Amino acid sequence: MPSLALDFTGKSIDYLVYGNGEKVECGHLALDSTLDDYRRAVENAVYDNAFLLSDYKSITAAIHSSHFLILPQELSDAAMARKMMEASFTRLEGDVLLCNVEGTQASVACDVDGGVVAFLRRTFPGAAVLHHLAPIIAYCIRAYGEDTACLHLSIDDSQAHIVVVKQGALQLANTYPYHSLDDVVYYALNVWKTCGLDARRDMLRLSGDNALRSQLAEQLRQWIANAMPEVMPAQALQLGRDAMGIPFNLLTLALFQS
Repeated sequence: MPSLALDFTGKSIDYLVYGNGEKVECGHLALDSTLDDYRRAVENAVYDNAFLLSDYKSITAAIHSSHFLILPQELSDAAMARKMMEASFTRLEGDVLLCNVEGTQASVACDVDGGVVAFLRRTFPGAAVLHHLAPIIAYCIRAYGEDTACLHLSIDDSQAHIVVVKQGALQLANTYPYHSLDDVVYYALNVWKTCGLDARRDMLRLSGDNALRSQLAEQLRQWIANAMPEVMPAQALQLGRDAMGIPFNLLTLALFQS
């Protein structure tokens, strides 16, 4: 039986069907932009694509939210997470979702549309529902060893997601909206300096949109010697045939459950 990964970006649903030794299938479902109700747009997109409602071995879903905190796990029970979110943001728009990240001492607390989460849990029983940064953090912890310091930058058409790992420990995780690649270069260099990374010794790895990450690699090599696109991990081959073409956001979701 295959597994399913879903990335709810706010404008679309990216999906990946994988496992069971078959060819992986991935795609992009645009949400109806004429609807003011995000939950209804999500429901319509799911119900209009019956394959999403098939039986799956496991289902992992990521929800994008700009209101989030990275918390130490010892302070991140549901009640404490809610209090800290309320203290950090003047207005919460929905429910607080708490995601523990395996391999770290950190959790991600985020503000999400409670109606959407309820719909996902009702429609996909047993699904793991995560903040969008949680699978990227988990990937970086696994990918970069205890003798390594790395800034990982994953870029899409409107946001840059940055995670820094040093000697096997999470240092920083954040999402930055951008208008031009110059913005992304500024964010990356600022985080690099803030985290005390070495421009000759430490690594910067880029994932996401192929054209954008290639442009960023060229620009960032002016300051950081070891800036290059991320290499697809060997674990991806276990997800099915043609797995090397899986988009990074979906790859990290699939590997989060492996």
